[in-house]
Amino acid sequence: MKETVKRKRQGTKKKHGTETEYYVDGNVVRKVETAVPKKEPKSSEGEAAKTNRMIRKNRERALSMDFPYLVVFSAAMIAMLFLCANYIAMQSKLTSTIKQTQKNESNLEKLKNENDSLENMIATYVDLDHIYDVATNKLGMIYAKKNQVITYEKTESEYVRQFEDIPR
Repeated sequence: MKETVKRKRQGTKKKHGTETEYYVDGNVVRKVETAVPKKEPKSSEGEAAKTNRMIRKNRERALSMDFPYLVVFSAAMIAMLFLCANYIAMQSKLTSTIKQTQKNESNLEKLKNENDSLENMIATYVDLDHIYDVATNKLGMIYAKKNQVITYEKTESEYVRQFEDIPR
């Protein structure tokens, strides 16, 4: 006599596209029963193959370098190289100009300081007593008397025009 086996479904797990089903056979022992993986319909397989072929063609087309592409790419690289070299040259010229400007500014500041010190020395060198002594003793100059001084009234302009000789 054959014993009737009672199977009781315990759970289902999906793993990598296949479904695994557990069941209890007789006593409490678990046994595994694997289901056959589900296949997609054939129409989608044809589309996938067609898509793969298109992708492969696009990759081949992208990886192939024909002559016009090489010419354009080479011209672009030469232009880029020229622009980079020109940029570096302009940058170095700008740097040297800035350095020269700084040197000129420091030289100008030095000359201004020297000029100021010479002006101060000249201003302190002028001795009015010495000038009076040389003018009166060496050159024979004297102060003007009251009748020798002629005053002129100021006109609108800042200077006086002389139309005739000054009387003696």
